[in-house]
Amino acid sequence: MTSATFRIFVAIAFFLFICWIIFTADTGQVNPYLRQVRSLPYGDKIAHFTLYGLLAFFVNLALNNRRVKIGSLPFLLGALMVGTFAVLEEFTQIAFATRNFELLDMASDLLGISLCSALNRRLSPTPAPSEPELY
Repeated sequence: MTSATFRIFVAIAFFLFICWIIFTADTGQVNPYLRQVRSLPYGDKIAHFTLYGLLAFFVNLALNNRRVKIGSLPFLLGALMVGTFAVLEEFTQIAFATRNFELLDMASDLLGISLCSALNRRLSPTPAPSEPELY
């Protein structure tokens, strides 16, 4: 398995893990891990920050820190993808009786994505030469 294949595998596996967490929460299943997290002060917010931040980090690595420009600002493509998913997922909670929409959860998601994406940029400040920019 090449390193690129491994990075893609890790990103997909972590995405599926988050999907499992979302599914159990949406269906009202008792998840002992979620119960443990919720018992900690600010545990839910820390979990949102950590899970979405790590997902953004892994997706950015899988995409070789590919950047796109929106207007004149460059963004990591993986961060935009994960951010879009996080925002949409938070809004879908409105439709479930077992869930509740919270702006602080969304803020925690986006802060984790932003900080972990900054780490991606720090580790690889420029895209790989073989990867064209999407500007």
